[in-house]
Amino acid sequence: MGLDKVVPELSNQLEAAYRGDITKIPNPLGEKMTKVFSLLPSRYTLIGGSTGSGKTSLTDFMYVLQPFHFIRGANLEKDTNIHWEVNYFSLERKQMFKHAKWISWFIYADYGLKIPADRILGWEGDPLTEELYKMVKGYWKIIDELLEHVTIYDGKVGIDVIEDLVRDRAIALGDFYHTTSDGLYLNDNPIPKKTFEEHGIEVKTKVGTHLVLEYEHKGETYRLKKHTHKYFLHNPKTFVYFIIDGIGLLGGSNFSDKKSSIDRVSEILSDARDKFGFSPVIVTQFNRSIGDTARHKHHGNDLSPQLEDFQGSSQTSHDADLVLAIFDPYRYKAYDKAGQYGDYNITQGTMSPQGFSRFRSLHILKNSFGIDGKKFGMLFVGESNHFQVLPNLGTKELWQNLYYTWARVGPVNPQH
Repeated sequence: MGLDKVVPELSNQLEAAYRGDITKIPNPLGEKMTKVFSLLPSRYTLIGGSTGSGKTSLTDFMYVLQPFHFIRGANLEKDTNIHWEVNYFSLERKQMFKHAKWISWFIYADYGLKIPADRILGWEGDPLTEELYKMVKGYWKIIDELLEHVTIYDGKVGIDVIEDLVRDRAIALGDFYHTTSDGLYLNDNPIPKKTFEEHGIEVKTKVGTHLVLEYEHKGETYRLKKHTHKYFLHNPKTFVYFIIDGIGLLGGSNFSDKKSSIDRVSEILSDARDKFGFSPVIVTQFNRSIGDTARHKHHGNDLSPQLEDFQGSSQTSHDADLVLAIFDPYRYKAYDKAGQYGDYNITQGTMSPQGFSRFRSLHILKNSFGIDGKKFGMLFVGESNHFQVLPNLGTKELWQNLYYTWARVGPVNPQH
């Protein structure tokens, strides 16, 4: 029996890989990071950081803004027909602020101007100038287009809402065949298409005899044993993200309830990854131990994040395929007398005139599909939601690279 009959999913994937027909989004942080991981379906990502480190900004940059820019261009220029959507549970930020923050990124990407969301919303400084007012309104169309792909749910959200939405999107985007001990079902239809009692086929294997049910999908015949499933997307080039920013806000203030809620959500999203190929992205806070005096005493200046620093529950880091941590070494004085943190100098070239650091480090703490344990220095333009991977100290690229300065100006993504 051929591979296509025994493991049809692997066979189809192998053929697509041979044709070069695998749809993926390059790592938004550039070629250096793409060698570590790209954005693919069926990937569960956990992102952690301390308050003010930029974890939400990093999430929006990597999983909303840059993917939108890439896919929009690919669909317009090459007619790739990629379906990309983001279901965003923003438990820490209101929709209006996120929209303004995203407009700020578009302005920086096009013109190199750092205009904070607070300024756009009139919370900072004088009333908007006519020039700025017209500039912001000029992004109405692109934001409207972005929001055709991104749905934001803010405020308090119940776990049942997340679970129902996962199911709704799965059925809307594909066909879900699944079996119980009784029979074969399609999507949410309570009536089985076939029953094992009436339509079961005996299959003999080395480990014994078992029953299967055969069914057809788009002219191809498939088999399922009891308590198994198969999902077919209507459009194979589909990316579905479920972002939960602030998962620690679920479950109230009681630690046991909070942990139980986080574990349940992680279970739901892991199941969505495994059954439907969806990609969860969980954003969470670090616990306070990263700044403890005892940690300084035992580790010196090496306060690099660890899996144990993630707040609330270890279940998310266990379930995740990729665990990223963003860290501000300047805030925790995790640098030597020369201002050096690992392979980067964070006190020369990355400080703003106001005295705050634009340096962040990104740590790959877990990577089920590639290398981990690596650290990358990044320029962080917080006002505009922008990140850029920096060259290491002592490299030729460092001195030729214009990004290693707080004053970096000029468009980073022209022609939006």
